[in-house]
Amino acid sequence: MLGLSGGLDSVVLLEVLRRLAAPLGYRLSCVHVNHNISPNARRWALFCEHRCKQLKIALAVHEVDIGPFRAEGLEAAARRARYAIYARQSEVDFIVLAQHLDDQAETLLLQLLRGAGVKGGAAMPLVRGQGRGSGKPGAKAPAIVRPMLAVSRSQIEVYARVNEIKWVEDESNADTRYDRNFMRHRVLPVVAKAFPGYRLTLARAAGHLAEASTLLDQLAQLDAKRASKGHTLVLADLRRLGYLRSKNLLRWMLQQRGGAAPEADQLQEGLRQLFDAGDDAAVRVTLGATELRRYAGRVHLLPRLPDAPLDLRCDWDGRRVWPLPELGGTLRFMRRAGAGLACERVRGPGLRLSLRQGGEKLRLRPQGSTRSLKNLLQEARLPPWERERLPLLYCGDTLVAVPGLGVASGWEAGADEPGWLITWRTRA
Repeated sequence: MLGLSGGLDSVVLLEVLRRLAAPLGYRLSCVHVNHNISPNARRWALFCEHRCKQLKIALAVHEVDIGPFRAEGLEAAARRARYAIYARQSEVDFIVLAQHLDDQAETLLLQLLRGAGVKGGAAMPLVRGQGRGSGKPGAKAPAIVRPMLAVSRSQIEVYARVNEIKWVEDESNADTRYDRNFMRHRVLPVVAKAFPGYRLTLARAAGHLAEASTLLDQLAQLDAKRASKGHTLVLADLRRLGYLRSKNLLRWMLQQRGGAAPEADQLQEGLRQLFDAGDDAAVRVTLGATELRRYAGRVHLLPRLPDAPLDLRCDWDGRRVWPLPELGGTLRFMRRAGAGLACERVRGPGLRLSLRQGGEKLRLRPQGSTRSLKNLLQEARLPPWERERLPLLYCGDTLVAVPGLGVASGWEAGADEPGWLITWRTRA
């Protein structure tokens, strides 16, 4: 599937791919994304529809709202919305884009001017992702392929004129208020006078950085095996890796979760606190949409959530699966004979959910002592941020069950009685 904007580059690539489809044996389709930014956006969509109809090529047109990404800037917001559409094209193996040699040079320079690291300096890869056609397990989204990265804009234009190919012009391409246009129209013409081969030189530099980025990712994968335990990292192992390798590992893990690369100062502050804060310190550093936490010698990367709603009160309506997005997890109730919370005892008054307020007590065994919930949770090695979001279940004013700890003594289902096994799962 070709990402067809209607501009010079994509209509030329459409012509090339159309001619190669039969000899190479693939099926070609197109997708056009209308960002609703330009007053001419609808005209561009109609141009793409007309051209694809002439060529008898299927075209999917999508209108997007860039509003949710607007804080990132107009160009970045449009790109985010566009790539979200590409990722949803689950019936195709590859999304083919028409970026070329000049785009690659511009991207590298812009990334460097924004202070990007090795991965950012690698600019645009020829292929990104495995794609459904790769045969690799878990490859759900199509791979992104850029076959014209070695072709210059001037070569593309010559091809279009020789073959009498028509295209539409985006008027914003001349607006130098946008960073890329400023680079294209003001900076690079000056560079070209002194360094006429800059396009190939910068593309070669991007290739070197891409190789270095691949090696860093491979090192991170090895270090992850060395330092990971379950869904956490062992702090002592990170210390043995040292600052630079730990930094590389954390950056890689955050990107594996689909997040943007963290700000350098945020990542540095996170590592400083991990390594230097006292053993009893509550380490909590925000890294984009993720929080870096530390507890009992383990490092946790967690989805960032708002503070727990301490005044939360709600009644159970009998559902077996009870999502609680305000707490970042789901309660599940499984009926089991002779185990869990006695169904009959709670049938009349029902169950009420609340969070810890302090001072709660619980007796888990008939011959055991009544103990503070705080001490029980500490002994269970439950991290503080999980304690503050742990749902407590009451029958009337009595605390009868705490997921992960158990059922209060006297409220358990007897050997022949139906009971509720209650579990709590977070999105971590």
